[in-house]
Amino acid sequence: MRIEILVEEPSMKNCLEILLPKILPEDLVLNQQVFIRPHQGKQDLQRSIPQKARAFSYYHEPVLLVVLHDQDSHDCRNLKSILVEKCEEGSSPYLVRIVCLELEAWYVGDMDAVEQAYPSFKASKHRGKAKFRNPDACNAADELGKIIKAFQKGQASRTIPKYMDVENNQSESFRQFRSGLIREIDRIRG
Repeated sequence: MRIEILVEEPSMKNCLEILLPKILPEDLVLNQQVFIRPHQGKQDLQRSIPQKARAFSYYHEPVLLVVLHDQDSHDCRNLKSILVEKCEEGSSPYLVRIVCLELEAWYVGDMDAVEQAYPSFKASKHRGKAKFRNPDACNAADELGKIIKAFQKGQASRTIPKYMDVENNQSESFRQFRSGLIREIDRIRG
């Protein structure tokens, strides 16, 4: 089995390189059976999906195509249907997940991890605030940037995931990604 994960940008790749070994079965190893393909933004990602979906259909082994796309200001359902349509140009199994609203929501979903990466951030001080109750709706990158002076997206993508608890993240979009990936792997393996 092979897994091809298409992402918008290098920061998602950085994050997944750390998180996937915590999620995947031990026999699925990064850069051996699992590959993360970063793109140069949303348009580049969307343009590449149909051709990759068709190419993966001809591989000698089953390929699970995974597409991760930030929601940003898009309507989630419309965006997902566009991405699904592009994936269906091939015959490989696929999983489309929308990161609501952006990758940094996954970090806010585990405030203890943010505190471990940035000790000046006190999770207990922010955890109960209304704006953080739904990590997927809080404009997380802006909020983290206001609270943590040293916060930079690229660096955060290599630091915070080291401490993230993949079993107990409060971001619904992270939980949907994790459970969907595990379910599809199990389904393909029969």
